[in-house]
Amino acid sequence: MEIGKVVMPGDVLLDISTLQDTNEKIIFGPGMRREDNKIIAIKCGVLKKNSSKVYYIDNHQMRYVPNRGENVIGFVLKKGVDEAVVDIGSSEPAIVDLLSFEGSTKRNKPALKIGDVLYAKILTACKDMEPELVCVNSYGKSVGFGVVPEGGYVLNASLEYCRRLLLPNSLILKRLGNTLRYEIAIGMNGRIWVRSTTLEKTLVAVQALSVLEYATANEIDMMCDQISSAPVT
Repeated sequence: MEIGKVVMPGDVLLDISTLQDTNEKIIFGPGMRREDNKIIAIKCGVLKKNSSKVYYIDNHQMRYVPNRGENVIGFVLKKGVDEAVVDIGSSEPAIVDLLSFEGSTKRNKPALKIGDVLYAKILTACKDMEPELVCVNSYGKSVGFGVVPEGGYVLNASLEYCRRLLLPNSLILKRLGNTLRYEIAIGMNGRIWVRSTTLEKTLVAVQALSVLEYATANEIDMMCDQISSAPVT
């Protein structure tokens, strides 16, 4: 498969039978589907591969289609006795079991409220049922998952922009981090949670992330220099 190639729905990306005599391991991500012994593109975009060697089709879209293992940011819509309903921006809301939080037991469950912002991982994603979320890793630790602290701001962005920000060498986050102290959680569903030391600095970080999506390296440096010289309290 040619990385960086523009593909269209229906294009054959790979014939699996050609891999029978090799030990190569290939993981397919969003935008692809297997039909018989062929991997077919199901949306238009650019074929890419991330640091985990997962192949996916990257394009500019706002609607999120859940995929297993992705981290997302959602809003609690409803809370029941054993589970809560969470809006993650997909066609169907997701479900999170109240026992899937660190330290949660049948007698001691998290006190979720309607409107709480959750940072979670998708455990299951199937077209025939609602996505299921968890707020712990495989060892039962939260590692940042769960209800995010109050005082932050949730920014909506394109899915492609969120993927770029999650790259290890993201210039935007690196330069902004040298300018402001802030916390950030990036969801693969096109939502970004940001919080800084004060409300004014939080809004500055949100504004910077909003306008830097298509900025060049020089424009990123100019914006960060302006933030550094501005009297923000």
